Amino acid sequence: MDRTQQLAARAMTLAVDEYDDQHATAQLATLAGGDTNALDRACDVCLAMVHADLATRRRAIELLARIRYGDLAG
Repeated sequence: MDRTQQLAARAMTLAVDEYDDQHATAQLATLAGGDTNALDRACDVCLAMVHADLATRRRAIELLARIRYGDLAG
């Protein structure tokens, strides 16, 4: 599993299981390791996960965007 897939899977899990946004974004930022391309691609992967409901996908993408774009996403 490449970094993009790992980020997308972890973001989807955190979107459901983690209520603390700071904790969730810290975990994802560590996993991303500064790879902005992987963050962008992970957002696309989350959006394409049609088996998950839209609210979960939105939250996962929001968490990823907070890392990618910083304060602009919040």
